[in-house]
Amino acid sequence: MNIRALFKYVIDINSYNLLVSIFIGMITSALYGIISFFSIGIFISYLVFWYFKKNEYYLYYNLGYTKLKLLSIVFIINIIICALILCFIYFILL
Repeated sequence: MNIRALFKYVIDINSYNLLVSIFIGMITSALYGIISFFSIGIFISYLVFWYFKKNEYYLYYNLGYTKLKLLSIVFIINIIICALILCFIYFILL
């Protein structure tokens, strides 16, 4: 298991995801931006990554990562990040 390659994939997907979530947050509200970070933003980021960097999936496949495994890891990491952000916001507003 190559952690550096996995970390690179998470950073690549989340860089697109952050842009999508900020855009959604500016259009609607900050809460929807945070929620989109761990829900629909991941799938939009996946499509953008697939369109621009689809050849990198061969590298991840050779390292033993399937697309489903990569997306599940990113989804779990983003849920943890969003839970921490929402808890932080909740405790600040108390």
